[in-house]
Amino acid sequence: MEPKVTYSDLVIIGAGPAGLMAAAWASRMGLDARTLDDKLDRVQTGRADGLHVRTLEILDSFGMANAINEKAYQLREICSWNPDPEDDSKIQRTERVRVKEEELGRFCQLGIHQGFIEQNFIDFLQREGRLSVERNTKTKSLQLEEALMTDHTAYPICLRIERNNITTNGATADQGCKKIPNTKMRSPQEEIIKARYLVGADGGHSWTRDQIGLRLEGGKTKVHFGVVDIVPITDFPDIRVSCSIHSTKAGSTMTFPREDRLVRFYVQLAETGSEGDDLDTSKVTPEMITEKASTILSPYKLSYEHCDWWSIYTVGQQCAPSFSKGNRVFLVGDAVHTHSPTMGAGMNVSMQDSYNLVWKLGQVIKGIAKPDILDTYNAERQSVAQTLIKMDRDMCDFYEKGAGSDAHNYDEFYERFRTFLSGVGVEYGPNSLVVTAREDDGSRDSQSGTDLDGSSQTRRPSTRSLASKIPLGQRLPSFLVLNHAEANIVHVHSMLPADGRWRLLVLAGDISQVAQMARLRTLCARMDAPSSFLRTYTPDGDKVDSVIEVLTIHAASRRKVEVFSLPELLRPFDSKLGYDYWKCYANNYEGEEGDFDDAYAEWGVDKDEGCLVVLRPDQHVSLVCGLQDVEEVEQFFSTILVPHKRRKAVAVGCGK
Repeated sequence: MEPKVTYSDLVIIGAGPAGLMAAAWASRMGLDARTLDDKLDRVQTGRADGLHVRTLEILDSFGMANAINEKAYQLREICSWNPDPEDDSKIQRTERVRVKEEELGRFCQLGIHQGFIEQNFIDFLQREGRLSVERNTKTKSLQLEEALMTDHTAYPICLRIERNNITTNGATADQGCKKIPNTKMRSPQEEIIKARYLVGADGGHSWTRDQIGLRLEGGKTKVHFGVVDIVPITDFPDIRVSCSIHSTKAGSTMTFPREDRLVRFYVQLAETGSEGDDLDTSKVTPEMITEKASTILSPYKLSYEHCDWWSIYTVGQQCAPSFSKGNRVFLVGDAVHTHSPTMGAGMNVSMQDSYNLVWKLGQVIKGIAKPDILDTYNAERQSVAQTLIKMDRDMCDFYEKGAGSDAHNYDEFYERFRTFLSGVGVEYGPNSLVVTAREDDGSRDSQSGTDLDGSSQTRRPSTRSLASKIPLGQRLPSFLVLNHAEANIVHVHSMLPADGRWRLLVLAGDISQVAQMARLRTLCARMDAPSSFLRTYTPDGDKVDSVIEVLTIHAASRRKVEVFSLPELLRPFDSKLGYDYWKCYANNYEGEEGDFDDAYAEWGVDKDEGCLVVLRPDQHVSLVCGLQDVEEVEQFFSTILVPHKRRKAVAVGCGK
C-alpha cells in the first residue's frame, strides 16, 4: 500500500526550543504547518538552563515570559574566586560583580531547565489550537525537486516520514505526557509530505543537515567539562550566587544556581595534551564530577544526595558554511552552530535563529512579502553565530588558563561579553530589511532595490540624527510610556506582540504645539489616502492595521491634547468594537504620572521634530526618517512587500 501524500506550507523537524519557537511563529501567523519530533516526550531534566534578556523579550512577545519569570532563578550577582595568595591550596573571593542586565532591557538573566521552557511552548500551542507536536515520528528520506526550487508557489520538498502509534488499552496515549508503562506499538505508518519550506531544528547531529549535504566546519578539542545539576550540601558561602572559580592545581569550575534548590556545576576535567591519550569520558560519573568540584572549592566541602542530571561536554566550536539550501530548507540552532556551554548561550541563540526566520517565511507563504527577504536569514544569523563562536573560544580559554589577570578583573572581562550575550546588542544589516544609516547632512544618497515586476526602485538612507540612540538593525530599546486614553503605564515592547505585522512608530513630538499637530495631520492624511502604502498592502475589507500597524507616541502633556483631537487613523474605528484606544501613547518627560524614563531622551529624539521609525515583525529597526518623509517609507516597503492586488498569484499554493 502506497503511503498517503499530504501537503503543507511549512514542516519543522525537531521540537526542542528552536523548533518550538518556529512552531510558535507558525501558529501565530496561521500557517499550514507541521512540527515533527522522533522522541516520545519533551526534555524532562537538564540540558540548557539559562535565559538572557533578549530571549525573555521574545518569549514575552508570545505571552510566555511571566510564567517563566515566576519559577526561575534570577541572576543578580556573579562572584569571582581565585587562589589565596597566602595558601594556594585554598580559594578566596576576589570580586563581587553586580549583573546589570536590567540596564539593557526589562528582564534579568534567569536560570531554569530546558524542559520547563519546552512545556511553556507546548502550553502556548495548545492555547492557540492551530498546531501541535507530532511525536514519535521519524524522518526517513528527503528529496528536493530542483526544477521547482525557484517557484515559491510550488512544493519542491518531498519528505517521507514514519509514525509509530502508541496505544494503551485500545486508546491512543497522550503523546504530550510521559510514556504510560502499559503501552503497545502499532505497525508504523508511512506518509509523504509535500512542502513548500522546511526548517531543520534537529540538533547537533542534524538529520536534515546531512540530507542537504551541509557539514559543520571547525573541530573538537581535548578539553572536557563535566556538568551536574545537584542539590548541594556545602559550606561554600556563595552557593546561591553564580560563581567563576579558579584554583591553582585542580582546575576551574563555574556555578549557576537553579530553581528548586538546584545548582549547576560546570567542572573542568583532567586534560592531557598528547595525541591518543584523551580522557575516557565513558568512565566519568556524576560522583567524579562532584568530587573534582569539591577539590576546586577547597577549603570548602561539597557533596550531594540528589543529582537531577549530568553530562559531559567536549569543547568545540563549529559552524556551517550556509544556513539554508536554495531558500527552501533552513537550519536553525545546533544544527548549524555548536560551541561549549560555558556562556549559557546555546538555547538562546537557537531560539533567536527561529525568531529571525519564521516571520519571514510566514510573510512569503502568505504572499505579503517577496521571497527575496529570505536571503537575509543566512546573512543575519550566520554573523551572530560566528561572533558567538569567537567569544566562546575566549571564554573557554578563560577557564582553561587558570587564575590570570582576567580572573582577577572579572568585571572588566565580563563586560566584553555582556551586551552581545544578553542578545540586545545583535545588529542586522544593512540589507533589504534594514536601511543603511546616514547623518542628516543634506545629502540624498540612495540605495537601490527591486520591485515585484523587476523594475528598479530606490530608497533613501535612514536619517540617523533624528533618533541618535536608536541603533538601526538592533531591536528597539523599550521604555515606559503612557496610554493616552487610559493613563496606564506600559513598556513599548508590550505594544509589539509577535503576530507578524510590521509597525510604523510615529514619534509625533509635542503635538500641543499648533505647528506640530498640523504636521501630524498632514502625515495621517497622506497615509490614509487610497494610494498610500497602508492601502497598497492591506487587502480590501481587512483592517487598516492588518499588515502595517501605526502606533503613536507623542511628547505633549496629556492635559493639553484630547484623544479625539488626534486623527482617526491613530485611533481607528470598528463598528462593533468602537475606537482602538491602544495605539496612541504619551511620553512622560514632564513626570506627570510618576518617575520613569523620558523615552524621547533615551531614544535621542527631538520633541520639537519627532520622526518615523519602521519596525520589523521581530522588533528590529528597519528605517528612521522625518515625519514629512512618507515617500521614504513607501520606497522602503515597495522593495519588500507585495501589493495586495498582486498577492493572489504569489500565494496561490498556500493551504493546498
